[in-house]
Amino acid sequence: MAGSEQPPPPRREDGEAPLPIEDAELALAGINMLLNNGFRESDQLFKKYRNHSPLMSFGASFVSFLNAMMTFEEEKMQLACDDLKATEKLCESEEAGVIETIKNKIKKNVDGRKSTLSMIDRLQRQIIVADCQVYLAVLSFVKQELSAYIKGGWILRKAWKIYNKCYTDINTLQEIYQKKTTQESLTSDAANDNHIAAEGVTEDSLNRLKGAVSFGYGLFHLCISMVPPNLLKIINLLGFPGDRLQGLSSLMYASESKDMKAPLATLALLWYHTVVRPFFALDGSDNKAGLKEAKEILAKKESAYPNSSLFMFFKGRIQRLERAAKDEVCRQNNLYVQPYACYELGCLLLDNPEEEFTGYDFENRLHVRIHAALASLREVVPQ
Repeated sequence: MAGSEQPPPPRREDGEAPLPIEDAELALAGINMLLNNGFRESDQLFKKYRNHSPLMSFGASFVSFLNAMMTFEEEKMQLACDDLKATEKLCESEEAGVIETIKNKIKKNVDGRKSTLSMIDRLQRQIIVADCQVYLAVLSFVKQELSAYIKGGWILRKAWKIYNKCYTDINTLQEIYQKKTTQESLTSDAANDNHIAAEGVTEDSLNRLKGAVSFGYGLFHLCISMVPPNLLKIINLLGFPGDRLQGLSSLMYASESKDMKAPLATLALLWYHTVVRPFFALDGSDNKAGLKEAKEILAKKESAYPNSSLFMFFKGRIQRLERAAKDEVCRQNNLYVQPYACYELGCLLLDNPEEEFTGYDFENRLHVRIHAALASLREVVPQ
């Protein structure tokens, strides 16, 4: 299966000991493996290196979150909550925050590179904390209780504040770095201090960090911008923005970055162009308005995800909007072969599925008609 093999740790040229693992590259490889239908292998990879870094810990928690959202099993949802909280606690406990900042101000001879790297590390951890809070809010909303909605909204507000602050800080760091590389003169003392703080920062690390924060930052803007106008003013008063163009540009930046969430940003853009735009009639009666952008995205990413069931789904959406019914049916048939349909196919093989599911309130809890879904599967899956 494409992308299912775990990448071995890089080794030295003499073949003796492995080189330090680059957690950003390893995390991206794990997400790519996941999207190429290697769910189990991706889970094993992230769990193997879970204690290697906060980024890998977040990767393991993200896979656990996806598993919970695909099955809606109470135990897996609780496990996902525990994993996300553990990752959040890890980032907060190891964060070199106020104390080290004070030490650096008192001791003027502290190495500039070390202080900058700790700053980059803090930003990375803060972004991970915000990501964990967003997923915890989603799990809270699934409970469909008033208290859960209030709690989820409060968590989302905290996550947005972190995204907004990190996005601003990273943009500032990028401006400082650009001034440094172009050798522009900085006149004020504060600017000189910032110049020193920028020592040791690489362009790649800043670009990856901006890609990491742009996913959540852009998704907030995009989702809130689609709230009905009569509610949008109230939501804006609560501190949530809703700039659709800003959201799309941020997601585009994230999709082109080397961060582990780059593939997720790509999926978010495809979802917007092929599902959201025609569903909400954002372009009036023109349902084909977003097809050009979606095709361009798929053309760029198709080689990286040749057998991905999610990318097949979006190809099917494009063909459906183009009224290419025959090709669409072929695509949708292929989707059911993928591992994520095994749960539904297992239910299909039960003698009396209706009796097996009488103890679950699927209509209310999951917002899906499980029996209708099983009936659809029965029609398209070979018996």
